[in-house]
Amino acid sequence: MPEPAALTAIDIPALVREIRKSRQMTQEQLARELQVTFSTVNGWENGKHRPIPVLARKLVELAEAADIPPIRYRSTAARAVRQTRRRR
Repeated sequence: MPEPAALTAIDIPALVREIRKSRQMTQEQLARELQVTFSTVNGWENGKHRPIPVLARKLVELAEAADIPPIRYRSTAARAVRQTRRRR
């Protein structure tokens, strides 16, 4: 489970899309499962806002349960930092 700081390195729109695609769900279905509104999930997927940490962790848990590799939803900035560290 990622720590709170690691949650900021997640590309939330990509994570939501990957979960929905993997589980063949609509935004409405995912919203019902997470007990939030459709517009909340839509806002996450469109990058308008980010989920609170508890819900971000739940999204990561759903991705792990669906065997979605983290590389598919890690933010570009986090990937760049990781690659820079490897080069040193």
